[in-house]
Amino acid sequence: MVDIEKLIDENFNIEKGELDLREKELGDEEAKALAKSEKAKSVTALFLEFNKVGDAGVQALAESPYLTNLTALNMFKNEMTDKGLKAMADSKNFLNLSELILSDNKLTAEGAKALAQSPRLGGLVSLWIGDGLGDEGVRAIAESPYLTRLNLLSLYRNNIGNEGAKAIARSKTLAKLTELNLNWNYVEGEGVEALAQSENLKNLTQLTLTYNPIRNRGAKAIANSETLRNLTLLDLYETEVGDEGARALATSKTLANLETLVLIHNDIGEEVQELFKNSPNLKKLSKVVFRTPSAIA
Repeated sequence: MVDIEKLIDENFNIEKGELDLREKELGDEEAKALAKSEKAKSVTALFLEFNKVGDAGVQALAESPYLTNLTALNMFKNEMTDKGLKAMADSKNFLNLSELILSDNKLTAEGAKALAQSPRLGGLVSLWIGDGLGDEGVRAIAESPYLTRLNLLSLYRNNIGNEGAKAIARSKTLAKLTELNLNWNYVEGEGVEALAQSENLKNLTQLTLTYNPIRNRGAKAIANSETLRNLTLLDLYETEVGDEGARALATSKTLANLETLVLIHNDIGEEVQELFKNSPNLKKLSKVVFRTPSAIA
């Protein structure tokens, strides 16, 4: 077993309160040892991404008497399931958490429901979660009575379809969102229309829809949206958008604040691409990418 005390000494930034243990091949036993270490009491940000921590390890962290000051916890790509998330949702240790990253774990709608119904996680401002929530899990988060402070929500690769997008669009809980990441899902034009017409998403400045088949219908909904007029970044990488949808974006009268637009791996002709360079409406657009990174002259 790894010497956890030595790892803490070597990887703890005292000034920032950050303990960086990413990619250390840590499992449940190491997580349990960390939970028992008095050296952890000064940690405010714990980075455990790319390890092998499962439910037993997460439960130990959740019950630790020394991890009560955490404001940020990164568990990206571990082996946590709904059982571990339920332990986290019940923990008094995580009352101060503002950032929680749980993407690429073995989570489903049941875990999402536990999180959404936890008053102890109501301080979250940034949440990344996945990867098997589906529309049901997204609906639980969108209808949570506690997750009202979220500014950033990342739901990439969760098998989300139009119904999940509609749940987000209806959500008053998510009215403070400034960043929404729906990469690698199955949201189509219908779902994008719901987002674009939502009265609750007017604070969005970044919208990422990479690898969703939104097609021209979705692109046109965004282009004509009053709700999304504050967007500064729009990522439509490989979303099956063609000339019709791209032309709508290039001539949009509502996307005046857009600064960065990603349209890589879409079927957009050179004539339409040129429209972005001379668009009288997109005056703040400084970067549009079709194939390789390039800035507008």
